[in-house]
Formats: sequence, structure tokens, C-alpha cells
Amino acid sequence: MAKTTIKNIKEEFVNFLRNQDLISVSDRGVTTYGETQSLTAAGTAILSNSPTLLKNVRSIIVGGTALVYGTNYSVNFDTGLITFGSNQTGTAVFSYDSGSSDRIFYDYPQPYLKLKDFPRMGFDIISAVTNEVELGAGSTDTEYILSIVAYDADQDNVESMISSTRESILDNKKNFYYIPFITPTNMGSIIVSPFGQSKIMQRNQDCLVKFVFEN
Repeated sequence: MAKTTIKNIKEEFVNFLRNQDLISVSDRGVTTYGETQSLTAAGTAILSNSPTLLKNVRSIIVGGTALVYGTNYSVNFDTGLITFGSNQTGTAVFSYDSGSSDRIFYDYPQPYLKLKDFPRMGFDIISAVTNEVELGAGSTDTEYILSIVAYDADQDNVESMISSTRESILDNKKNFYYIPFITPTNMGSIIVSPFGQSKIMQRNQDCLVKFVFEN
């Protein structure tokens, strides 16, 4: 396949995490919208409700068939533009979240956050190893370590977020586009975070991303 950027991986994964409702939409500060559009083979669609505040696309159904992220469509999360992999005609039903804030990000919290800014989740790619897989520099295989961290003042809620995240990943090991295979690996212990006047607990779950072949 073509080159896969870290942005590709992180955008797909944050969209996935936000779709799991690990933190409620009210806590995230977003609204879930459903809208119907008539497609005329233009190859693109613009979401109507706060498209520049788009956080995640839950589903797109065209003619009764659910489309697959990456395979059937891509998303510009800055503009709300949906680009289809092939021309689509008929009735499209979109479900997505938009809002001016969120609590799930592809980075880690800033040190100035207060108790009211939690619960929260963050993740990042913390390491990557790339190896040649054939003679003549034809293609490479990259493995990434992705580390997810859940934060909250309620320890049980931290445990619930991490457990639900781990379960969701196990159920979707091969269901991503830019992530050919992902599996949970190391889990850290519960520790006291420096956020929220040291009243926030956190736990991390690492994941191994494998078989990112590029040529």
C-alpha cells in the first residue's frame, strides 16, 4: 500500500475511541447528529451540522449498506467533507458528533487542567520500528506502540474506561483501515496524576500495531 502517516493512524483511532462512548457525549461536550442526504454520484458530501467542529463519524449508510471507514470513504475532520472511494448514488444516512470541545484526544492532557476537566482519555504513538521486508528496498514493515491513558477522579471509572477500551480493541483487531492489526499488550498500574490538584487517577493500556506495509 502507499505511505501511511502517523496522522492517518491517529485520526482513525481517535474516531474509533470516540465512537465507543467511553465518555458520554454530554461530558465530551458534543452532540450526535443524524442527517439524510441524496447523493448524485458527485463523490463527496458535506455534513450540515457544525461541519468545522466535526469530532467523529459514527456511521454512513447508503442504500441500506453500511460503508467502511477508509475503504469506502475518508473524512476531513477540519471541514466536515466526506470523500467516497467510488461514486455513490441514492439516499445516504450520516451519524456523527460535532461540538466545540471533547475529552478524548490523540495527545495527552495539558498540565493546567482542573478537576472539572475530567474524565478524559488521551493516546499517542510512543515508539515505532521500521524494517525492510524485501531485497531492493521494495517495501517496509512498521510496528508501532500506541499508549492509551484514562484519567478521572473516580478510580472505578478509570478502570471501566480502560477495560472497555481493551475489550473494544480485542473485538476490532482487524477492522481498521490504516491499522492492519492491533492488539493490547502492557497495562500500567493505577497511579495518582498531577492533574486536578493531584486528585486524578490514571491508568495506561499499551497496544501493538503490526503489519503496516508500505512501498
